Amino acid sequence: MPRFAARLCAALAALSIPATPAAADVVLVPYIGQSWSGVINDAGGGYPTTVGARLEWFGSGILGAGVDVARAEDFLGDAQGRVRDSALTSVMANVVVGGLLPEGRGFRPYLTGGVGLLRYDLTRVGGEDASKTEFGYNFGAGADVFFNRHIGAQLDFRYIRNTQDFILGGLDFEEGILEYARWSAGAVIRF
Repeated sequence: MPRFAARLCAALAALSIPATPAAADVVLVPYIGQSWSGVINDAGGGYPTTVGARLEWFGSGILGAGVDVARAEDFLGDAQGRVRDSALTSVMANVVVGGLLPEGRGFRPYLTGGVGLLRYDLTRVGGEDASKTEFGYNFGAGADVFFNRHIGAQLDFRYIRNTQDFILGGLDFEEGILEYARWSAGAVIRF
């Protein structure tokens, strides 16, 4: 049995060696979107606008890796008259699994997920400032439409959540956590 396993591993390794050198692609996606959740909407935040960018690297296969940086101003609205100003900044490292990047025009769906940091900043009515940085995670799905090899558009949906109790500036939010969903649309620039 050990010989069979060794032969199987050798055969799989030989099959995974590309016939030609693999080319790496780097993709930049500046985007705009909106976030929502029970906490945001209950706080009077409505649907805060998020702006951000993703920088992703893809080898010759279906796997990629990237970094997503986003900021949403007025994230909690007025929190029922208790907050004057608020913002959320997220930085996430992600793995991307999807179809192969097309050489020209084409469509590519993908799944993504990863971990990173969430930074909350707020100013309470009366002037007290508070901020907090904690770990979070995200997962989602989306699709790219390429108009040619270098330019396209992307639609993305993500679920984002922190990993600890959410108490900020003396405000304890529902369920002690912050989880929200975000959709975004952006331009795809492939290098």
